[in-house]
Amino acid sequence: MTREELALRLKAARETTGLSLGDAATRLGFPSYQTLSSIENGQREVKVSELARFARIYFYNLSDFLAEQASQSECPILWRNPPEAEEQKKQAQREIFSLCEQYHVLEKLLGIKSEKGFMEVTRESINSNQAINRLAKETRNLLGLGQRPACSLQKVLEQDYGVKILYYPLAYGSAASMVHPDMGKAVVINANEVSWRQNYDLAHELFHLILWKVFSLDEMNDTLFFSDVEKKADRFASMLLLPEDEVRRELEQVMANNKQVNFSDIVDIAMDFGVSAKALVYRLASVNLIKWEMADTLAHDEELAEISRQKRKQEQQTKQSERFNALAVRCLRKGFISRGKFAELINIDRSDIDDHIENMGMMESEGKAVEVMAS
Repeated sequence: MTREELALRLKAARETTGLSLGDAATRLGFPSYQTLSSIENGQREVKVSELARFARIYFYNLSDFLAEQASQSECPILWRNPPEAEEQKKQAQREIFSLCEQYHVLEKLLGIKSEKGFMEVTRESINSNQAINRLAKETRNLLGLGQRPACSLQKVLEQDYGVKILYYPLAYGSAASMVHPDMGKAVVINANEVSWRQNYDLAHELFHLILWKVFSLDEMNDTLFFSDVEKKADRFASMLLLPEDEVRRELEQVMANNKQVNFSDIVDIAMDFGVSAKALVYRLASVNLIKWEMADTLAHDEELAEISRQKRKQEQQTKQSERFNALAVRCLRKGFISRGKFAELINIDRSDIDDHIENMGMMESEGKAVEVMAS
């Protein structure tokens, strides 16, 4: 690695941590900020002992500065409806890598690690509709998602499995996922989508995370093969979010009271499960509660669509990356990042920081220390 390449990494690490040249120079023990500036400009060589201080102050590993970085070809990003133009795709992928790197830095600053993985799967796990149904059921049980999986899926993936879930206004595509050798599992959901669409996209991307090691990169770059995998991911998402027993129970309750199911009932049930009415009617067909021809008709029925729009007016609010926000607040509280860096990460004005933290139900100050007995 050249001196210039190392200089760029050290500068990027400082900026990511949110330290000014002066603050960083003081923490690193340099006599003035000019010393650090000359290092970042590639004009001064970094000693090994100094590099160790950089790693400690910036909360990085030495390997982060010295190792060859994984290229995008080594760590592919799987897209749901990717941008068609190659330059647009590259730009979007740069955005995704940047988002995940910021998330990863916050975790490292706080010493958070997650080694928990999903179940072992093979191609046989998805070679038929019945196999996909079993996989969805096993996943639902393993993750402890309960009877309404959409309500808990995001939190379980983030808190228990360390999946970085970021809601970001993607200009192209509705979702993307990757498994990075250093940053781990990540999913980016389009913040411009409605919440029930985001629920479905998250379940869809979970399928790819579970099957990440099963398919080769060449296979996933094959358009026809990947199209077939996407269909399987859609089926998995439907089966995961709409457990057959629960769907049947809801329909039976409606029919017990009304002797029939109307459009309003369909929308109510779909809202209860956190999915679209279209997803629900196709799920009803898959469990033989209605015919596929009826599902197609309902999926394109304008009256049903209008009832759904009216009922869901108050449900249009999209989700946020709550864990990412919470990690950023914790880093700010502990002095790991500056207020300016916090505002940049959360994408708010500096004047709105206090209100933002208060609205999250968190405090910027650490408060008194509590002595905890060793176990």
